[in-house]
Amino acid sequence: MTRSGPVLAVDVGGTSIKAAVLDPDGTEALRRVVPTPFADGPDAVIGALRDLAADRVAAASDAGSPVRAVGVVVPGVVDPDAGIARYATNIGWRNAPLRDLVTSSTGLPTAIGHDVHAAGLAELALGAAVGVADALIAVLGTGVASVVVSGGRVVRGATGTPGEIGHIPVGDPGVRCGCGAFGCTEMFSSARGVARLYAERTGRPLDAAEVVARLGTDPDAAAVWQQATGTLARALVCGTLLTDPARIVLAGGLAQAGDALVIPTKDAVAAGMPWRAAPDLVASPLGARAGLLGAGILARELS
Repeated sequence: MTRSGPVLAVDVGGTSIKAAVLDPDGTEALRRVVPTPFADGPDAVIGALRDLAADRVAAASDAGSPVRAVGVVVPGVVDPDAGIARYATNIGWRNAPLRDLVTSSTGLPTAIGHDVHAAGLAELALGAAVGVADALIAVLGTGVASVVVSGGRVVRGATGTPGEIGHIPVGDPGVRCGCGAFGCTEMFSSARGVARLYAERTGRPLDAAEVVARLGTDPDAAAVWQQATGTLARALVCGTLLTDPARIVLAGGLAQAGDALVIPTKDAVAAGMPWRAAPDLVASPLGARAGLLGAGILARELS
């Protein structure tokens, strides 16, 4: 594969599966998004992934821009060398041979990676971590996770799961997470967590974007947001003390809240370690596209 040709990028999330054909500069074409059928079980999610990948490969060929490779990023524990999704709480699969399954449905070489690791690659190449040697990139979507950058490189760790701030237990210890532990950050600071907190407080089902839109006019939304940002800040303090980043980047769909997220989180992080200077904290310009762009980078690295 040449690095100049288009590739297919697929980002599997707990809420939706996004796919697009990407040029080397990240320009998207033929984007399509389908719901993640997690309620129907892991086999249904795999089927939706394979169907979407095959559909977009065919669409690209019909449009006269055939793709040369596929990059798929997924949540949970991933073995990229083997092309296997080992485990994901939100989806429920175990040891799913995604690389082989996607290759069989598209006929193309396929790279499998962790969605947050891929988002980190995108931030380093195209986003808010360009030129930053040491960074902590927190991705706030259906769940919460982070990428540790040290010396300009994404840290892989012993098991491929460094920076799991979504499961640092800094929230209410009486709330059980889907992972089985209690008080995990993502139960309060993810998009799903914000929606859960608001529904429990008011009895009204709103998604996180709708809660954010009510800030300034809805005291319940303000209270939920304060809990979400405060919990996130405590996790980021832990991450900062462990990894000492020069910059914290807030990425993922929830980061599109902009200053409404950055300002209270930044203030709470600074208050959480008054004895030292807090790292710079910014929202990613890539928003929810970081995972998809990272999937494209993985596909382009195939030779």
